[in-house]
Amino acid sequence: MTVVDTDTRLVPTDEIPWAELAPGIEVKLLRVGGETGTYTVMARFAPGIELPRHRHFGAVHAYTVQGRWRYREYDWVADTGSFVYEPPGSVHTLEVPDDAEGPTVVMFVMEGGMVMLDEQDQPWMYEDPETMRQHYAGALAARGIPYPHQVLS
Repeated sequence: MTVVDTDTRLVPTDEIPWAELAPGIEVKLLRVGGETGTYTVMARFAPGIELPRHRHFGAVHAYTVQGRWRYREYDWVADTGSFVYEPPGSVHTLEVPDDAEGPTVVMFVMEGGMVMLDEQDQPWMYEDPETMRQHYAGALAARGIPYPHQVLS
């Protein structure tokens, strides 16, 4: 008989450290759901940041906590309080305006992985819950910060 964990748990986000994955791009890994292939991150982007064009294999749910951002391929801007739904297979390039006042913070719940695409739409990097965990842990270790026990798995 399989035992299912039904305990509701709290993640004290203030106790989760930011990890710099690249200049101007930081994340807090809040949850890695290996059984579902879903992971949750808080991302903090400096003004002027542009992520590589990428394709998601599963749905993405994004809530803008602070600031504003957009996808180059669309004519909308997500600002504080906005919710964005991305269907599986969506392809886009995230941009934070140069004139943004301070960092932009977005919580992403990602179902499955994604690939970064080059100019010819060829994948050059793959990300999923486990690779995100590895990137996050490695970025923290590089600064001498232990992996937080509060991250849900």
